[in-house]
Amino acid sequence: MLTTGRAGRHDGKATATSSAAPATLRVDWPNCAGRGLCHELLPELVSLDAWGYPVVAGPVTADLLGPARLAVSACPHSALRLLTGR
Repeated sequence: MLTTGRAGRHDGKATATSSAAPATLRVDWPNCAGRGLCHELLPELVSLDAWGYPVVAGPVTADLLGPARLAVSACPHSALRLLTGR
């Protein structure tokens, strides 16, 4: 993405911007049934408590975005959300 100078003027420099804001996994507790599929697909970030419910360890890093999206889409109860900074 190209950035522009103030007041919408192009400053002549093509610089790439990155979406540095980390993504976050959120559990929709009323929908979660504790099946553990999220842990199977994303063990680097999701562990399970004693009852089988997910415990998310922290923000989703860039290298885990793909597996996080897969875990969200595969959840049988649609109990995971991937929130990204905009």
